[in-house]
Amino acid sequence: MGILNTQAECRGGDFMRRRHIQLLILLVVVSIVALVSAPSARAVQRQTPESEHGAAPAAQLGVVSAPAPVQGHAPEPSHPAPAPKEEHAAAPQAAPSHAPAPVGQEGHGAEAKGEHAAEHGAEHGPALPTISPIAGVTFVDTMINLMENELHGRVLGWRPNDIIVGRFTDNINNYQLGVLEAIRFTTLRLKDSLTRMGDADTYDPDLEYALNLFMIRATSFWFPTAEGEYDKAIEHLRNFRAKLEKGQRTFYYRKDNLISLLSVYKDLLGNVNKTLVVSPISWFQADDSFYYAKGVAHVCYEILRVVRVGYQKQLASTMYGIEMMDTIVHELYRVENIDPWLILDSDLGSLLANHRANINAPLSEATHLMGILALL
Repeated sequence: MGILNTQAECRGGDFMRRRHIQLLILLVVVSIVALVSAPSARAVQRQTPESEHGAAPAAQLGVVSAPAPVQGHAPEPSHPAPAPKEEHAAAPQAAPSHAPAPVGQEGHGAEAKGEHAAEHGAEHGPALPTISPIAGVTFVDTMINLMENELHGRVLGWRPNDIIVGRFTDNINNYQLGVLEAIRFTTLRLKDSLTRMGDADTYDPDLEYALNLFMIRATSFWFPTAEGEYDKAIEHLRNFRAKLEKGQRTFYYRKDNLISLLSVYKDLLGNVNKTLVVSPISWFQADDSFYYAKGVAHVCYEILRVVRVGYQKQLASTMYGIEMMDTIVHELYRVENIDPWLILDSDLGSLLANHRANINAPLSEATHLMGILALL
């Protein structure tokens, strides 16, 4: 019997412990539910009869209620409360006030991205530049800055004609060759269409000299030197810019001129895309094609940013013209930011990158949209 009593006591003790544990768990659950529901209960208590029916309280609408009249006195005439001042309703949208960043530095820092985020959204590239009120001045200035940066903005300057150093800097060499090729085509359009009223109009002699000098072979080391001839071409562009400022020549914002420029860039980028998708190709040729494409795209990007502002009315007159131009600039901005420290040319299904394919994707989209825009 003693053993049976002991077992009964043990069972009774186990039962009580389980009951205590169940009660403890129940208390914990009730406490958690109370804590979670407390903010909601307080929020319900704060609601006014108006807010329950979807109407905002009077204080939130800026309406000042008149005080209740004191018994025995006639209520004084109430004056309507002044409407809340809207600070931003009638404020005109400010135009971009920042100056254009130096060529070759836009899109590579937080400042440029921040400027663009305020105007177009953070995903769409840097802000558009502020251009001169004199048509064509900023366009020509951009061309000058692009070439000057390659001739004098880099250490050792122009590389393709360097006999010793140029043999070890093929990436920079090909980038500069891409910049030069795009500048040549841009100068050709500037001479043939952008600055002429029609086919019967005369060519500007400074633009003719500039184009001829840009056609000097990029690898020419002596008699003449490539950089020396390109410097002379830049001086002729400066002379033409002075003519624009004095009103002696005119840069025409016409839709047909825009179409001719976009057609040239479309053909140029189409050729670049072809070299990027050629396969198989050696590693040494892969990085050459990559940097040549970067150089061409850099010129198109800088020039089309200016075009986007200068040709705003012409783009607006075309259905989705502004949107397509914004997308083109955005795709070229993506190319600006593809800057790997080592060019890989792996298989498209590999874990490693294929940088030719990476840069070809946005360039193909920009080329496609240029072709569509040139037809509208």
